[in-house]
Amino acid sequence: MIPPIHQVPDDYQEVEHLVLLESDSILKLNILALGLLALGIGVMIAWRIVVIGLRGPLPGNAGINLPWWAWGLLLIVGVIPLHEGLHGLAILWAGHKPRFGMMLSKGAFYATADDALFHRNVFIIIALAPLVGITLLGMALTVILPDDLSYYAALLVALNAGSAIGDVWMTRAVLRYPPAALVRDEADSIRIYSRITL
Repeated sequence: MIPPIHQVPDDYQEVEHLVLLESDSILKLNILALGLLALGIGVMIAWRIVVIGLRGPLPGNAGINLPWWAWGLLLIVGVIPLHEGLHGLAILWAGHKPRFGMMLSKGAFYATADDALFHRNVFIIIALAPLVGITLLGMALTVILPDDLSYYAALLVALNAGSAIGDVWMTRAVLRYPPAALVRDEADSIRIYSRITL
């Protein structure tokens, strides 16, 4: 566990306040999310082709017979707590207590930590934990599940990739600052603090 930081040090100042859910940002993020969704679909199609080519087909459905729309609903409902839960685990690893919530008016779910500051690289780990974790889980599931069920594992990865656009956007923003920069997550925005240079 990393020692938690709660106070902005005296020799730091706020250098950026990035608000994700402003009306002008929401449209842009949704368009970019479609790109990430398409990328996720492409990666998982390629992965399934490689896996099936290496191990051969695995017929069967493990006795689970649901219509396609029920699988889709399960994936959409299931990916949200899994995604936010992985953020929460990473926040715990960083020494803070996660708080979960949703902003229904903006269609957003979040995991944050009140009054918490994270070094840039720690924040990046927290931000990308669901994208990396669920992608690896889905890739592993496509190897061991029968082909018709592995399709839904691949779809889970793609849906999660599309929903991770805010995490990728924030990561891109904080990478403009040095590793010593501090980040405060405010659920729908982040504040970035950097050392004052004289």
